[in-house]
Amino acid sequence: MSNKKYLCICVILAATLIILTLPLVHFPKHTKEEATTAGAEVSAGTPTGTPAGVPAGAEEKIYLPIIMYHDIKKNNSGKDIINPGEFESDLKFLKENNYTSITMQDVIDYVYEDKPLPENPIMITFDDGYLTTYRYAYPLLQEYDTKIVLSIIGKSTDDFTRVGDDHLQYAHLTWPLLDEMLESGLIEIQNHTYNLHSTRAGRVGCKQKRGEALQDYEAVLTEDVMKLQQEIIDMTGITPTTFTIPYGEYNDNTIEIIKKLGFQAALTCDYGVNKITKDKKTLYHLKRICRSHNYPMSELLEDVKKTIR
Repeated sequence: MSNKKYLCICVILAATLIILTLPLVHFPKHTKEEATTAGAEVSAGTPTGTPAGVPAGAEEKIYLPIIMYHDIKKNNSGKDIINPGEFESDLKFLKENNYTSITMQDVIDYVYEDKPLPENPIMITFDDGYLTTYRYAYPLLQEYDTKIVLSIIGKSTDDFTRVGDDHLQYAHLTWPLLDEMLESGLIEIQNHTYNLHSTRAGRVGCKQKRGEALQDYEAVLTEDVMKLQQEIIDMTGITPTTFTIPYGEYNDNTIEIIKKLGFQAALTCDYGVNKITKDKKTLYHLKRICRSHNYPMSELLEDVKKTIR
């Protein structure tokens, strides 16, 4: 037999041997459980529900109702005036339903510093700085351990500090009373203009007048707001972070000017619940719900929930 023929026979025999032994070789198979585990390991490091290019947590939002109060009187209740019993009823409701009162600094820290907010946050705001806030609201805030955001009108605070008039029908808080309240840790003070909380000379609150040049408007708003800003710093050592807009009357120029002045947020009178995200721009259009006489907290919150989209 020639060498060539012999080599051919050897190759054929080797190939036949391989084919015959293939069924005897066992390859590993993944069980259903192993496959599931493997898939979980892959997806565990991949965030879901966040679009590509969006930082983790950017889509997170917290719903925050901000309740707006003005005055508390034993008589003459109305749209902006409730009685002490109504205010206590509100605080009881919030406590029984596990709401936690927060301040503007809490919200700003959440947006800017990623500090957490409590579950069921709610904000209680008092505008104008009436003496009744001290006489009727403050003792209840202490009793129920509730925080408020208090926005004062600078000229009113100065005037009543000077004259010492404490008539509950019209008097405003004085600087010594504000100091006492601030020391409790339950009060956060904010800026509600020095002397633009009025309707005179064609201007409603601090809003730009029709036909008023932007340069003139900026000068008026800056002078007034910064006068109170500096006075609060001088009298309390605190720098307000938030501008509370009188009557809720403002335009885009108002917001741009207060941004330039260093404010990090603005409280409006626009109605609704706030969706707080990590977008800093949303802090300049914070909505509120006016608490009027015979409109209890339970109904107020139920009604405003219907605006959430």
